[in-house]
Amino acid sequence: MSESETESLSNDVLYDALSQTRRRYALHYLKQRGEPVSVQELAEQVAAWENEKEIEELTSQERKRVYIAFYQSHLQTMDDNGLVEYDDDDGTVTLSESMRDIDLYLEVVPEESVPWSLYYAGLAVANAAILLLAWLEIRPFTMLPDLAWGAVVLVTFGVSAFVQFYYSRQMHIGDDGPPPELAE
Repeated sequence: MSESETESLSNDVLYDALSQTRRRYALHYLKQRGEPVSVQELAEQVAAWENEKEIEELTSQERKRVYIAFYQSHLQTMDDNGLVEYDDDDGTVTLSESMRDIDLYLEVVPEESVPWSLYYAGLAVANAAILLLAWLEIRPFTMLPDLAWGAVVLVTFGVSAFVQFYYSRQMHIGDDGPPPELAE
């Protein structure tokens, strides 16, 4: 794939694929495996995630529903869009070279939550206000030396970064475990 094809893969195609649960689950599993898998294996794992069951607990109908959807639509569409390489003759699918180089991170933000970018902007404004008040020697900010207020700023950003790191570990496509969820 040329550089311009890789660039076109990045936005519209990725967002479309990630908006559909089965395709998102398929990409997640293919990134985890890092090698070609059979359509049957892929369909079983996706069916297990969809039904919140172990593969061994799936009914033949649950397996078949996902397998048929992959066979009739999803795999060919993802192959045409450069997301996967689907070999219909062998019944195998693998992540495309361009998809292997893309790190997919999904920040899932419930309605009552604040996105991390907005959180850090607010934290920066709050810390700037604290430092300004300490620098202007306005009470009660004169109770601590300026260096202590600098440490407060450092700690608030440090703790926030570690909390974000902890929560974001579960939001990457291809990490161990089940795929990250999106509200649909």
